[in-house]
Amino acid sequence: MQAAIELFKTAILSEVKADLFYSTAAEITEDDESRMLFLELASMEDDHAQALVNRVKKAPCGKEFDGAAYLKDLETSQTASINDDDKEFIKNSSIRDVLAKAISMENEASETYAKLAEASEDAEVKKYCLELKMVELAHARKLTNLLNSMDMEDPPAL
Repeated sequence: MQAAIELFKTAILSEVKADLFYSTAAEITEDDESRMLFLELASMEDDHAQALVNRVKKAPCGKEFDGAAYLKDLETSQTASINDDDKEFIKNSSIRDVLAKAISMENEASETYAKLAEASEDAEVKKYCLELKMVELAHARKLTNLLNSMDMEDPPAL
């Protein structure tokens, strides 16, 4: 049971950190098109965190773990804050560099969900983690396609 709780905590924390990264990028960028993209990505990550909270309620560990309270605590504490290096990276990088980092983050999230699925003893949790792995891979593909489609001669500035 404790392993399932840790799986959900890891997953929720990952989504919150991604949300913060994209939200920070939206705040820093001076390009309206880039800002809208980052706000969309932040919203997507927030939706994932909420979906995880809803999912944990249905899991056997839901009686022992309050996912909503955990998410609220993450959102109000410094535990899930974006570090200064990431802020500097966003501030000083091109949109392409930030998208490349975002792709890397989505791939890391996919790997995390794969590991969580492998470690889970609960069949439903395992299945859900594998679903989340595929969602994160789809996000990475979407970002990769966006990055590949950008006009290489006139990129929007951050």
